[in-house]
Amino acid sequence: MNCLEFRRAILADPRRPGPGAAAHAEQCPPCKEFLFRTLEEEAVLDAGLRVPVSEGLPARVFYRWTALRRRVVGWALAASLLIAVAIAVLVGAPRSDPVALASIEFVVYEEAQTIAEARPTDWNALARVAREMGLSLPQQLGTMRYICVYPLAGKAAHHLLVSTPLGKLTVLLVPEQPLPARAAAAAHGLEAAVVPAAKGFVAIVGASPRSIARAEGLLRSG
Repeated sequence: MNCLEFRRAILADPRRPGPGAAAHAEQCPPCKEFLFRTLEEEAVLDAGLRVPVSEGLPARVFYRWTALRRRVVGWALAASLLIAVAIAVLVGAPRSDPVALASIEFVVYEEAQTIAEARPTDWNALARVAREMGLSLPQQLGTMRYICVYPLAGKAAHHLLVSTPLGKLTVLLVPEQPLPARAAAAAHGLEAAVVPAAKGFVAIVGASPRSIARAEGLLRSG
């Protein structure tokens, strides 16, 4: 055993260095001195650790550790649940269609102003637009109020308010604006469906999905 191996053995366990280390210490005064110094430091450290423990301390430590562990487990479970919900929302929920979302934003932020500024409108013009789009406006749809023409998605949208048995709806008829497929959005406590027509599309906004589905069916029946 050389000096380096000896000192490694002493630092690993100075009280049980092994027979080879003892033999080396007898032949090497510097290493023997190193062994004595290390043993003294071990003794000081051991004395410092021998602190009297008050009665009941182990039980209190165990109780606190158990309580802390329960909290940590609870926090971990809550965090896992939150992450799982977030993943489910991001992965499983359909993304809001921008046109449908724009229809909701119109109802929330601008519809009241358009109603306040509404002027007498031409129902014949609205009926003609609906026919050209391949849509129907049957009486079963509900009590209708034609407000005005409003720009939506860069095109003129005919703004219609409808009171149905299942709730109030905003219907926007957008002619000459193709829509590849039906889409939807939800925001501000409202839902919207944008539905392709023969020539253009219709946006239906309301708080009741059943009311939206009913209106969609009636509008398409034409």
